Amino acid sequence: MKYKESLSIIFMRDNGPRRSFRVRRGLFYTVLCFFACLPLLSAGLGWQCWKLWQDNGLLRANMLRFESDYQEAQATAERLEHLEELLREENVQGRTLALRRLGGEDVAKPGEAAPADREEAAKAEAPRGAEGPGHEDFPAIDRDYVKVDNVQVRALRGGKLRMALDLRNTDNQRLASGSVSGTLLTADGSKHPLSFDPENVGDFRISRFKRTVIVVRLPGRLNLVNAQVILEVRNQDDSVVFRNIFPVEQ
Repeated sequence: MKYKESLSIIFMRDNGPRRSFRVRRGLFYTVLCFFACLPLLSAGLGWQCWKLWQDNGLLRANMLRFESDYQEAQATAERLEHLEELLREENVQGRTLALRRLGGEDVAKPGEAAPADREEAAKAEAPRGAEGPGHEDFPAIDRDYVKVDNVQVRALRGGKLRMALDLRNTDNQRLASGSVSGTLLTADGSKHPLSFDPENVGDFRISRFKRTVIVVRLPGRLNLVNAQVILEVRNQDDSVVFRNIFPVEQ
């Protein structure tokens, strides 16, 4: 008896409720096809994301290039505006020569000097040219370490100068660091190194762009008529990477 009861327990049937679901053959095949195509769909989405990432990098590079072109165009427009103001003045030296060059007239008119004589006169009108960069003894320097734009040097009241310039890093993969210095060149040919207050106001460390404004107190009372500033930019190794000369605006 005990043996039969144990067998009945071991081989007891499952008499609980049963449920069955019916799935259409078309829906079943659709689900199988979806899971079969899922790897291809994932690969396509990954390729599309990579392509969008490349397009974003290209658009970013174009935006930086357009921004740089805009800064250059703005600086050129400002220089042309200053040139136009100078040409409107009647007593500006070399005004007639500049107007002829802009108009393409190199032939001497009756009563005027020949082109060779005009060149000699232009050299005589600018005796300070040998003091600034742009010739063999003192060449202008631009080693493309940083791009210097929108340079403005303006005389202020109280014997001060205001220097403003834009510094742009030419390599986005590294930081550009260095310092800005200046030398005042007066009409009589004398040079006066400019000291900044504070001294480190000309130091820079940029990854992309920096607008630098420096106020300089001049050493004593100096005549700033036809004065110029020799602007130098040095890198962290104290090597000159940029040098050029800019007029002092009154």
